[in-house]
Amino acid sequence: MNFIRCLTKLSTVTLCVVISITSPTSEAKQQFRKDTSVDSITNSFRAGSHAKVYLPNLPYIASSHSINAGLVRPANNQQGWEYDMAVSHNILSPRLYEFELRKGVKFQDGTPFDADSVLMNIDYFMKKPYTFTKLHKILEKVEKVSQHKIRFHLSEDYGLLMYDAIWLHFYTEPYLKKFGWNGKPFCPNLAEAGPYGLGPYILKEGYIEGDRRTDTATLVANPHYWDENSPKVEKITLFMGMSQEEAKQKTLQSEGEIDITPVLFSDEVETIFAPYSKLSRLQSTNTYISRFNLFNGHPIFREREIREVINEIIDQESLVSLSMNGEGVSTYVSVAEQLFGMKEALDKIEGINRPMRSKKELQNLISQYKKKHGFKEEQKIPIRLLAQQSMQYILKDIKFFIEKYDFEVTFIIAKSESEMFGNAIGAHNNTNSIQFDIVLWPNFDWFRSPWVSFFIFDTASSWSTTPPEKDLEAHVSKFISTPYSSTEYTTVLSNLLQYIRHMNYQLSLPSPYNTIAINKEVVFKPRTSAIFPLWEIQVSDFHWSVRGDTPYPEVLKTPIEITATEGK
Repeated sequence: MNFIRCLTKLSTVTLCVVISITSPTSEAKQQFRKDTSVDSITNSFRAGSHAKVYLPNLPYIASSHSINAGLVRPANNQQGWEYDMAVSHNILSPRLYEFELRKGVKFQDGTPFDADSVLMNIDYFMKKPYTFTKLHKILEKVEKVSQHKIRFHLSEDYGLLMYDAIWLHFYTEPYLKKFGWNGKPFCPNLAEAGPYGLGPYILKEGYIEGDRRTDTATLVANPHYWDENSPKVEKITLFMGMSQEEAKQKTLQSEGEIDITPVLFSDEVETIFAPYSKLSRLQSTNTYISRFNLFNGHPIFREREIREVINEIIDQESLVSLSMNGEGVSTYVSVAEQLFGMKEALDKIEGINRPMRSKKELQNLISQYKKKHGFKEEQKIPIRLLAQQSMQYILKDIKFFIEKYDFEVTFIIAKSESEMFGNAIGAHNNTNSIQFDIVLWPNFDWFRSPWVSFFIFDTASSWSTTPPEKDLEAHVSKFISTPYSSTEYTTVLSNLLQYIRHMNYQLSLPSPYNTIAINKEVVFKPRTSAIFPLWEIQVSDFHWSVRGDTPYPEVLKTPIEITATEGK
């Protein structure tokens, strides 16, 4: 039996299933229906409604803005953010930012939020900050201008503050007294359940942090939330402890167990034809980080030209076609083109494609460096590649391309995300327990700026890819100090991209599409990034949580048309 599927991008995506048994031209035609779930949503709060969501990847990031809030929050727009606790801002200078706060806002426990709340939180933040940007190093003070106006005073020019503001969350005084601001190398989330934040949902049960979490968490609607139109579902249950295959089956083949789950590219057809699910697919701003270990990996990978050879022999287009079933796009240096300023920055680069050298030229270059590093002519250069089990689908094809030359790739599969990140960070100060040459992880967009991929090039950070290097530090420093609104921004960004490309600190890999299975009676538009805006979820009259004992109508089990969505 030959099973072929084709997704043709027209006004909608038409899915064709061709099954060849006795005749190669026979076709099994399938009926599709419109998505009618939108016909009975209310665009307002629905009592008794309940949605269940599986978050296998960075759940503390995916859920955080549904529970907590800062001055701005991630958005699917050009700059990547929208106002949240702020209603406007002014960049008075690259060292002075002013924000007007939203009035009438209350924390989840009913206490008021104002400028004093911001100052209190900043005081705690500075004692225990997150460290994936340099804000904690250059923030001199936050000034209270009025009850609803504040100013950030910085010690040097800084262009990332609007993106820092996405993760600079504000908590109640009881929470701060108990936990402090709880800063870590990761993005923040609550250390325990309680009415401690400003977001649309209260964390009722469980906890979700970068280095610790429960297998499930329960969220309930915040009655004090400033936006009367959000949230729309009364209760959300988050699942983080099951396998992706189990979550897929619960979404596709049953009701009331999982309503939303990411699925593999290879699961798209099954998702479309399953009785209870529909498919969402969109170009994402997520990428893969696959960086060389330039601290204590094999010394041969400190040779720029060897790293360049490896990048040259990996065919991104083939990875998209084969590993990713066509659900992705090639990148210049593993930075998504939809991020702010990227398209304009790439337009400034001449000769954007790598020059292709002959196999003989590449092999001769490899042989020179093998000799320099003491390899015998018949020896292969070993590459120890550290990754998670979930990345197996792309690892094998990367291995295939690399091993066409004098390399031998060995996979080291981390037991958990924490083990992988712990070793990736540990190499910086030689405390990694696993010896590796390349570490690869899915880099879900948590920052909405190219910094989401550049943070590993900050040599002062524990996430750093390379020891201190003058030219790299100059490029990174210039990018950090340039506001996104500056006329210089795209030139600075373009220069940094070209330098990273030239140095080949990491493998350049494609940006994948987001493919998500959603219950047929749930209305939800996923983001291009790692964020799940749970406050936007709605359910129809036929959803299991509000339908009662009435069976789900058979006619609604018909596959739903899908649309090809371009992300921003």
